[in-house]
Amino acid sequence: MLPNTSSTVQTGVTAADIGARISANGRYVAFSSNQQLTPNDPFATDGDIYIKDLQNGTLTLASIGPTGALASVKTGATLSGDGSLVAFQSTLDGHASIQLKNLLTGALGSVSTNSAGVEANGQSYNAVLSTNGQYVGFISKGTNLVAGDINNTDDLFVKNLATGVVVNASTTATGEQANAPTADSALSGDGRVAVFTTYATNLAAGDDNYADIYSKNLDTGTITRVSANSAGEAANGNSDNASASADGRYIVFSSQASNLVEGDNNGHRDVFRKDMHSGAVLRVSISADAVEGMGDSSNATISADGRFVVFESSSDFTPGDGDGKADIFIKDVNTGALTRLSSGGDANHFNYAGTAALTADGLAAVFASYQGGNVNDPRTINLVKVGADFGTQVGATLNGTAGNDQVLGGQGFDRLTGGAGNDVLDGGGGRDLAIYAGTRANFTVNIGASGTAVIDKTGAEGTDAVGNVERLQFADGNIALDINSHAGQVYRLYQAAFDRAPDLPGQGFWIWYMDNGMALTTVANNFLTSIEGQALYGSAPNNTELLTRFYANVLHRAPDAPGMEFWTGLMENGMSAGQVLAGFSESPENVANVAATIQHGIWYTPFG
Repeated sequence: MLPNTSSTVQTGVTAADIGARISANGRYVAFSSNQQLTPNDPFATDGDIYIKDLQNGTLTLASIGPTGALASVKTGATLSGDGSLVAFQSTLDGHASIQLKNLLTGALGSVSTNSAGVEANGQSYNAVLSTNGQYVGFISKGTNLVAGDINNTDDLFVKNLATGVVVNASTTATGEQANAPTADSALSGDGRVAVFTTYATNLAAGDDNYADIYSKNLDTGTITRVSANSAGEAANGNSDNASASADGRYIVFSSQASNLVEGDNNGHRDVFRKDMHSGAVLRVSISADAVEGMGDSSNATISADGRFVVFESSSDFTPGDGDGKADIFIKDVNTGALTRLSSGGDANHFNYAGTAALTADGLAAVFASYQGGNVNDPRTINLVKVGADFGTQVGATLNGTAGNDQVLGGQGFDRLTGGAGNDVLDGGGGRDLAIYAGTRANFTVNIGASGTAVIDKTGAEGTDAVGNVERLQFADGNIALDINSHAGQVYRLYQAAFDRAPDLPGQGFWIWYMDNGMALTTVANNFLTSIEGQALYGSAPNNTELLTRFYANVLHRAPDAPGMEFWTGLMENGMSAGQVLAGFSESPENVANVAATIQHGIWYTPFG
């Protein structure tokens, strides 16, 4: 978990191809570049396909055959799982075809052909190789790839490279062709599940005019609408950019729809994962603490087992972000853990774009970035690896170095120390603690919407971007940032019960108990039976005495008759004094009363 490691794979990537792919085994990266990166590249300015071997560092020009390089524009590389095959789009004189290069034999040739080897009579693009290298999928306008192709529009074709057999995947179970164009090709790792986007309305009953994701089982012919919620209701917005797990069980996609999961209220495009076995849908583009993003999320890629998802989003999910520009994130859907992969460099001047790509285990990804804010600027291909324990729910103690670090917590109770340097401390999910050696007076703490900046005025511990961290520990005390959780509840309870701010040891004492499972109503009962509570309320106060004091402490007035009648009725029907006090404590009025006081955190003396 400490830290993510990153490196640059190559630079000078053409603006026409903003993606890069990594082989499932994590050894090879394929990308397009219009720079002459090898001496045997006579058509570099057209754009060529290169393969970087991450094990030995070699760079190979892939868009070249035994008779020489292709004099055309080459984009859209896709790799087999072992990196021995690369397919890509080659466009010459306005005609686009899909080329396949065998990196072991050097053979190069078109695969956008029918079973007799005849080239498609229309444009072919969006190639995707199955992990096992046996199948290639691509979109084509060609009408001669399969018999009976009469819809005169773009279809998804899947070719068996071993037998030459070609099938049209964008059809119904009975073979009826889609009545609208198909886009966004994807294949499961075994090549037997094809996934695509279409506006077609004849592939599922009750389809509408939105773009939908469909999954086609090429063995059985079954076709299923992916972009539907767990009840089978179709998405009420456009969906696209799908990616499938190795066996096709899990499919991720982006959608503008708001009805795929409960609580989708952000009005933005989100990334979702569909379990094709159970029908369950979950939203991937949420923070480690399950807060929805307030930016668009898209371009998702899923790991072989369906657990990890890499996606692009302009949401500010992690500390040190906040510029509203697109970044690349990785999500562990099993635990909810999320972190930003594109956190290197100056976030205000680097944009990250394009479809990221994952290794089979989901622990390494590549993505493209560019600097300067211009889409025509040269791009850099970046490789980032996360630790094997990314997403763990077991708490850990994580320490930075003397340099600039990204310290990433999991989903448990993590203790994070950045040390010297300017660090990013991301606690992930759960309750977390960031530790500083100096006293509080040596630091400036600025709390913002996208995280907290902790600045050491002496310079010893640098300037840290802190997020998803509930507590800050200094040499002389702690600051609680969880004003909407335990720390804030304790503070508000002091106001409601005693009409005062908490003393520092008392705040720390009750925070500790709530962190360890004590309910707010139990704390409230303890307040009422404490020495201070009995001094204020007496040893056996009646309901009227209690309610009158609660009104005074929280609302600063005498109780109104309807209010007194309401609360008295609840207490006479069994509601305890502690439950009533907790209700007053967390009332909108009391929350508003103390909001300005605690908005910058709550200083307390830790207990335990």
